[in-house]
Parts: sequence; structure tokens; C-alpha cells
Amino acid sequence: MRETGVLLHISSLSTEFGIGDFGPSAYRFARSLAQQDYNIWQILPINHCGYGNSPYNPVSAFSISPNLISPELLYQKGLIDLQTMNDAKLPGGNCVFYESVNKAKGIVLAKAAETWLQQNDVLAFIEANAYTLKPYLAFLALCKVYDDCAWYLWDEAHRSYSESLFWQLWKTNENYMKTCAASQAMLMDQVISFKAVLAENGLTLVGDMPLYLSYESADVWAHQALFDLEEQGNRLHLAGVPPDDFAAEGQLWGNPIYNWHAMQQDGFQLFIQRINHALAYLDKLRLDHFIGYVNYWQVDCDYDAQGMCQTPSNAKQGQWVPALPRQFFSRLVERFGNERFIAEDLGILNNDVCEIRDSFGFPGMIVLQFCFEDSIPKVHEYPADRWLYTGTHDNSTLRGWFEALPIDSASRRNLNDYYRQNK
Repeated sequence: MRETGVLLHISSLSTEFGIGDFGPSAYRFARSLAQQDYNIWQILPINHCGYGNSPYNPVSAFSISPNLISPELLYQKGLIDLQTMNDAKLPGGNCVFYESVNKAKGIVLAKAAETWLQQNDVLAFIEANAYTLKPYLAFLALCKVYDDCAWYLWDEAHRSYSESLFWQLWKTNENYMKTCAASQAMLMDQVISFKAVLAENGLTLVGDMPLYLSYESADVWAHQALFDLEEQGNRLHLAGVPPDDFAAEGQLWGNPIYNWHAMQQDGFQLFIQRINHALAYLDKLRLDHFIGYVNYWQVDCDYDAQGMCQTPSNAKQGQWVPALPRQFFSRLVERFGNERFIAEDLGILNNDVCEIRDSFGFPGMIVLQFCFEDSIPKVHEYPADRWLYTGTHDNSTLRGWFEALPIDSASRRNLNDYYRQNK
């Protein structure tokens, strides 16, 4: 059975608050999709963004971005008053101005948290989500103390996470940590309500999970033994991809590499927890950079005089290193089955990647924009177990792609021929 869907991140929805959110605009879009007989809505990661405001560079893989809170829903629930909601409104536009959004949403969340904390047991909420929430709250508190999230430069006493450190920080940062915890509780409540609206309209919700985690994140800070780090937390190698037709110098992401053998020792618990957390509200999950679960591109660091890893100028000087795909995916399928996953198998495919994808029964992807570069795509002959995208989060929109095509390009010629053949 063929189904149709739309890839649109929550932040791209139109609201009066400078950024899309999980409120009425999301509900309206869901109903519009259903009315047009779409079956699927795919979003990007909704995690609390770190440097660059990228959902692929989160402060924590378990947190939800405070910027995605809906002031309208907070008002409807009596958590803020009308004036507070109206004060958070920002001019509309085609871009998100994060500095303004951060300030406005921060005020809203602080006031909503005051009310929420009067009505709920925040410590019970924290303990119920201790594995994911306690490191996040401690990390945010220390980022505030140091005015910097570069944990590897913090004092020795703060350079690694522990339960005792959490409670030490609680003594001096209790109000701030309570507000952050309440914010996550309110955000999750809105996400679950959003998911219920999609279910009412017969829509499948698909999400996206980055392979790597941000170096300056609560997750790396709290689980350093699971990453390719030296004793002081310095990265030993960097993540990225080698040069290809789209990037002559490769892509150097800078994330720390996993220590896959250490991950295996505890049953890949960090990944299992991440996926379990995501599937609490998602129907399906796309595994971004699927190739990296099979073999990953490892780039050596350049080191400064203090022995700190410095980012090289490009990703050319690297090597492919095998991960532990059979061990990891066996654990994954044992826990969750294979029906809820999509392999984002784009990039430098080899036989090993294809064999792992197929042997575990994960559907792969085809990006239509790429297909027009080589020939006239025969879409109806594509394998039934592939997800066909016009483009992904790494591409321009379909309209942007078309408008940027040179008049004499092969893609434009093939596209025109495709239309003529499929009138």
C-alpha cells in the first residue's frame, strides 16, 4: 500500500510567537493534511538545541526544545494569564530570530513553571525520569554557573556527572532546576496532546534521530566512558564524512565518536533509552546517517600546545572504522521490533551497509531530487520497501530546488521529460 506524507518541522509552522510550536497551528496543519488525504507527517528532532540552534546538535537527546512550547496552550490550561501570552508575540517572517524567541519563551516558561510547581510534585517527576532528566538539569545548572557549556573546561569537581553532584547543585540552584524540570513536564504534555490530535486524524508521526550527540551536551558529559575521549574528556577523534560529489572537502561535524565496545558492555543502554524516549510519542523513527551504525568516518584531531583537540580544516584525513552493527541492531530489534524504523541510507553505500539494512528488514530511502541528475526516474519501479522523498532536511525545498536549477541542467531536462511521460 502506498501512502503519502509531508516532511515539515514543528519550528516551520506559522504562529504569532516567532517560531512554530505544538499548539493550535500544529493542530490545524494536522487537520489540513488529513483533509488532503495525507497519511504521514514527518518532523525533525525536537530536542533542546545547543550551539547553532540546530536540532541535530542538542543540549540533551532526552530534552524537548523550550522554544517549541505553545503559549496558547499554556494559557488555555491556566498556567499563564492573557497578558503574559500576548507579551510573547513576535513579528512574523520567513526566519526564526532565536535571540528574540529565547527571551520571549523564557519569560513565558518561567511564569508557567511557577503555577505548575504549585500544582505538581516536581521531585516525583524528576525521580520518575531520573536517568534522562537528572543529568540534563545538572548540566543546565553548571552551564549557568560557568556561563559556558564547555564541560571539559570546568573545574575538576564538575567535569563528570554523579548523583551526589546533582544534589549538591540542587542546594544552590534549586529554583532554576525546578523551573527547567517543570518546563520539560509541560513540553511533554503538549507533545502527547499533539500526538493525540494526529492519531484522531489518522496520521502517522515520523521523527528523526541523529546518530551522534553534541560534544557540549549533558549526554556526553554524563556518559563519557561510552565515547572516544581521553581521561580529561578531550576528544580523540571527530565525526564526519569523507569528500563526495556534494562536498569536496568532506563534512567535519566535530561530534565525539562512540566507543562501540563500551556501549556493547551495557547492552547499548544509552541508545535504547534514547529510542524508547522518542517512541513514546513517535510512531516511526528515521535513523539518521544509518551508514554510521555500520562503519563510520573517523577524523584525527589536530592538537594545540595544551593538548586540546582542535578542529582540522576539513574531513579529508580520516578513515572508515567498523562499528558493531549486528550486535547493536540485534539488541534494537529484540527490544522494539523492526517495523518502527527507517534507515536513512544516503551517502557512501557499500555492500556491508546494504546487507545490514536488508537482513534486519529496515526500509531505506530514495531522494527524488538526486534521481533527476542522472536520468528520468521510473518511480513506480522503485522497491516497495523504500521511502521516497522529494528532498530531506539536507536539501532545499522542492520549489527552491527547481528555481535554482540552471535552464540547461540535466535535472531540468529530465524533470520536463518526466512530466511529459506522466501527464
